[in-house]
Amino acid sequence: MIEFNLLPPEEKAEINSQKDFKKVLVWGSFSLIFVLIFLAMLSSIWLYLLIQLNSIQSIVNEMEASSQNKTFNDIKKEIDDANQRMQSFDKLQIQGKQYSFYWQKLTESAISGITLKHVLINDTKVVIEGRAATREILLSFKDALKNSAYFQNLNIPLSNFLKQNNIDFSLTFELKQQQLK
Repeated sequence: MIEFNLLPPEEKAEINSQKDFKKVLVWGSFSLIFVLIFLAMLSSIWLYLLIQLNSIQSIVNEMEASSQNKTFNDIKKEIDDANQRMQSFDKLQIQGKQYSFYWQKLTESAISGITLKHVLINDTKVVIEGRAATREILLSFKDALKNSAYFQNLNIPLSNFLKQNNIDFSLTFELKQQQLK
């Protein structure tokens, strides 16, 4: 069988361009459908993750509001405070200064009738607040500290000696360095 193509070249070109347009239209439709399916899948995954996130957040909020969690947080805070105090104590030990020797000498100097209420030791400086039964006992305590080989630069205000009995006193002095290691 013999085929004759009797169409003019302009019509042939138009038919070929229509075929090409149909091919582009089909491929474009398939591509658009593929993109729409992909977007539908992405949006469903996003919606699923959003629902999961909301449920997890509500569970976390319930746990934070529960009394058991508050108790846990209180215990955790107490433990943190205790750890902080222990670290402060460790820092003092690392400094290596032994104040127990001076504490012993101070308590030996505190004769009967002297009550030490507050003792503050800051490096080598000591501040003491206390109560003396009489002025004579306070003078004896002052002399014992002044004549001690372990304390120096005793400073006791004259206002401490105004009363005869039940004297609230404060004094400061420094520790000599020979025993402080």
